[in-house]
Amino acid sequence: MKVTIDGPAGSGKSTVAKEVSRRLGFPYLNTGLLYRAFAYMCMSEGLKGEEVLKVFEKPIKVRLDIATTEVFYGGEEIGQKLGSEEVGSIASQIATLPAFRERINQFFRALVGEMQAVIEGRDAGTHIFPDAELKIFLTASAEERARRRWEQLRLEGIEVDYQEILRAILERDERDKNRPIYPFKPAEDAVLIDTTQMGIGEVVEKVLELIKERVLNGGLK
Repeated sequence: MKVTIDGPAGSGKSTVAKEVSRRLGFPYLNTGLLYRAFAYMCMSEGLKGEEVLKVFEKPIKVRLDIATTEVFYGGEEIGQKLGSEEVGSIASQIATLPAFRERINQFFRALVGEMQAVIEGRDAGTHIFPDAELKIFLTASAEERARRRWEQLRLEGIEVDYQEILRAILERDERDKNRPIYPFKPAEDAVLIDTTQMGIGEVVEKVLELIKERVLNGGLK
């Protein structure tokens, strides 16, 4: 069984996906973290334009566990280096390259293989695992997503302007949904959940309820 949980930044998909992974006991793949990892590697190697495809020749190791995706580059776990807005911006930019997206999608599929997994991302249910048994798409207002990101960064001791975060979110949303290839949108058979007025616990229970319904209806295996 593969469960994909997609949505824009700040929709709550990371927290929800990790908790669903814990509750199911399934490995967790954070595709956005891998985009950021490859973006960080491009920064480190000075790769730009079509050169970014060379990043797939670099030494990277990924470990999937329950509620955890760990990335090792050059023997070092780099998860703590991937949260900056700069890395996120570069990740969004390289994601517009069709050849890069095709390569990274192949990377994701090889990584998961036949495992049961919870996969979080922005197009996990549309382009990476279109045959997933259950596809969830979380959303929330841009203002609420910016507030959540602002609070998260403050808790991490990073002072940043709320309006700057909101602007970055709106710009990324616009860029991603207008990509000529792989535009950001829900899968046709995804279940949409608006989390603007919902707590994380409510969303998790909703997702688990949907999984239970699919199991009872024989839709999951």
